[in-house]
Amino acid sequence: MNQELVDRLQRAESAPYGKARSALLEDVVRRADAAGEEDLAFYSHLSLVTAYVMGGEPRKSLVPFARCVADWDASPDQYRGYSHTFLWCFKYAPSTLTKFPEVPLDRAYAVLDDMERRWRQGGHSMHAVHQHRWLVAHHIGDADTAAEQFRLWSTAPRDDLSDCVGCDPTSKVHHLTSVGRTADAVALAVSVLDGQLTCAEQPQQMLTALLPAYVAEGMYSEAVDAHRKAYRILRGRVGELSEHADHVVFLARTGNELKAVELIERHAPELADPPSPYAEMVFAAGASLALSRVDAGLMIRQPSGATPAAELAEQLAARALDLAAQFDARNGTTHRSDEIRATLTAEPWVEYLPLSETARRAQLRKQAQPAAEPSDQPPLGPARPEPTGRGWLDEAEDAWQRGQSEQAIMAWQVFEQEVPESEWTALDRARALDGRGLLASDKPERALESWREALALYADLGEEIRLLRDRGRIGRLLCEQGQVEEGLATSEEPLRRLITEDEPRRQGHWQYSLATVYAHAGRYDDAVRELRELRVRPDVEEELLAGAAMMQGDLLAQLGRFGEAEEAATVASGAASELVRSFAFRQRGRIRLELERPAEAAEDLTEAVALLAGVPGMEVQVALARLELARAYLMTGRPLEAAETGEEALPVLGGDPGLAQPLADARGVLIEAYRSLGELESALTKVRELQASAPADAHPAWLAMIRHDEGLLLEKLDRDEEAVEVLLSAASQYAAAEQPIEQVQALRLAAQSARYTGDFAQAVELIDSARPLLTALPSADQRVIFQTAGVHWDLALIALQRGDADTAVQQASQAADHYERRGYADQQLNAHLLVAEHSADETLLEQLFPTLTTGTEPWYRAGWLLVDRFKTRGRAQDAASLEARLSE
Repeated sequence: MNQELVDRLQRAESAPYGKARSALLEDVVRRADAAGEEDLAFYSHLSLVTAYVMGGEPRKSLVPFARCVADWDASPDQYRGYSHTFLWCFKYAPSTLTKFPEVPLDRAYAVLDDMERRWRQGGHSMHAVHQHRWLVAHHIGDADTAAEQFRLWSTAPRDDLSDCVGCDPTSKVHHLTSVGRTADAVALAVSVLDGQLTCAEQPQQMLTALLPAYVAEGMYSEAVDAHRKAYRILRGRVGELSEHADHVVFLARTGNELKAVELIERHAPELADPPSPYAEMVFAAGASLALSRVDAGLMIRQPSGATPAAELAEQLAARALDLAAQFDARNGTTHRSDEIRATLTAEPWVEYLPLSETARRAQLRKQAQPAAEPSDQPPLGPARPEPTGRGWLDEAEDAWQRGQSEQAIMAWQVFEQEVPESEWTALDRARALDGRGLLASDKPERALESWREALALYADLGEEIRLLRDRGRIGRLLCEQGQVEEGLATSEEPLRRLITEDEPRRQGHWQYSLATVYAHAGRYDDAVRELRELRVRPDVEEELLAGAAMMQGDLLAQLGRFGEAEEAATVASGAASELVRSFAFRQRGRIRLELERPAEAAEDLTEAVALLAGVPGMEVQVALARLELARAYLMTGRPLEAAETGEEALPVLGGDPGLAQPLADARGVLIEAYRSLGELESALTKVRELQASAPADAHPAWLAMIRHDEGLLLEKLDRDEEAVEVLLSAASQYAAAEQPIEQVQALRLAAQSARYTGDFAQAVELIDSARPLLTALPSADQRVIFQTAGVHWDLALIALQRGDADTAVQQASQAADHYERRGYADQQLNAHLLVAEHSADETLLEQLFPTLTTGTEPWYRAGWLLVDRFKTRGRAQDAASLEARLSE
């Protein structure tokens, strides 16, 4: 057999399913046919059939499948060794044929008959045959035949041509759900999901199939978990458009229409080249349903440009119905059109099913709020007389003190309208200027100008308290604008006097201002003291107490006094205002993250998001809380929740240049979440986004770490040539950062990737470049010893792959010596095992085995090697005895 073609075939089959893998296999098929390699050509055609089906191009599978059938029938004995793969590919044909309305139905039945004939000739169970006869009957709406084939399928014994223990029950769940036996569907799935699933199609296919059954049985949390877990796996895979449709429908019928829109926009490009007309039909119908439930004018992103939801829903519905009519014309029934119309007009399963804990809490809070009822009762007590003239100034100041800013603004405006400026006294003007300053919160220069003008007037009038108030306001604002020294000098003494000399109802506010000034000046202990005194004052309004507790919590956290900070945040979390409570919960969540109590932090941050979500103007605060919640989820081993929560934060964080650091933090959290979920491509994308957004003055150590991460991800994705280049870049950045140990590590990893590509010369060259770096460092340093041992170990592995056992043993022995110096027992043991396995001294393995812990992986590895060694040396009794011991 042509070894070059075998190598090409192996490379093709190691690629992920998709058009790239199919193209590689097409090349192998052409070359094998041209070279007259019949066996290789036959197997390559079978592999291409699978690649087309699994890679989202099932229509293409029919041609190579027909070629395989013809070759098999022409010379069955020649290809007998591929019989299982050949018959397995036979199962793809009926399913594929049902997805293309242009293929006559008779052809599907002919394939089924041929399938049954071959199964019977081979002595196989009819299990898979009945399954595929059910599939065709189910597709065309022949309920009686589907029911009978389901019965036969369920009673036939399984064999090695049956679908796996996950996929076979998944098809049965589809049948049971379609006939209303949702409880049976759930019961069937329980044992499957509790077991060990090894198929690449599971558990996502089973979980998707269960969505309507879970909802029908009132198992709402299970339905949400199934959607989240399954769609997470499916969303990046090719050829899954019909499954995406199931999730769009689930979202549309559970009150999550806007979430469905996200899916529609994400997968819209696939409609340009759908896996099959069937997939296009069901996705178009599901998308139309979802879009019909959102605002008609909502603009939906499409490859050709944004389209209003109502218009797109109409277009998709028409396309779905047209395709359904084509299927029905082929099938001779109305079943597909009936099904599509049912989807397009489907009623909600439930009014709203929250998809996350934060959404669930927000919904509960919304439901718990009593609806406001109009009252016919007259107000209690005499009506408050409306102010006139200068009375509006009193009203404005009182309202501002009570925190009623809108009422205060109105009162100041009415004063200026009712009282001509020519009639203002000097006191009137000063008080009006106070108001203008207070209202200019977004224009600090205007506020300062107003208060300074008022200061001069109050000084002339001898209004000492009012003068002190404006000095306190000016000083605080200066501190907030970064002019801390001047601000402190201006306001400290006036604020101290106001705390004792102003009206009692104002004194707490001035003490809060003094604490704020101290905080800006870095005098945290002084600020904490003022806040502590403020919190024990009598008759201080609740909102001010909550604000004081929150500031105290922030300052104590900055001082590293996290226990006291937690107590302060807990006090603030009891405030009446939902907005204040949300900030307090977020603060306590951050503190608990610092205290390494992430589970409690997650509870607090979930509550913070639930309280803030949907509040106008709070979008950035919600995104920041989501980021912290994602970090808490990650720390508690919940990467799925971390990924989803982090993804929800990204659009807001990415839309504001001032949030560059939180955006980078969010990407970092997502990288770790994706890595934990095995979503390495997604992690790689986020790593590269981090690099692209790095500031020009980014520290080389940070850049090195990012490149290092990228290289590790590429290595895990078997993209070793790219990994070499990226890791060398990381090594250069580590050199710029003067971090030689990390530089050595990056060089070793680059050498490892070079070894994986088979470029042993480059691997050795890279290892040799690391040696001088280690030589220049203190030889007794623990990290130097570990990396030196690693260099010897790397050279041992390279030598072994080159077939140079003597050099491998020599280098591994040196690695073992270095590992032993610092007690790296596991690494030392691996080195000893390599030496014992490949050394010319055959007694080494026999000496090593008794020292290993019974039942461990090294014990089994060395034991089986020793069994082989005993057999080759003619020690059959010793081999049998040890083999029995290892098999216990």
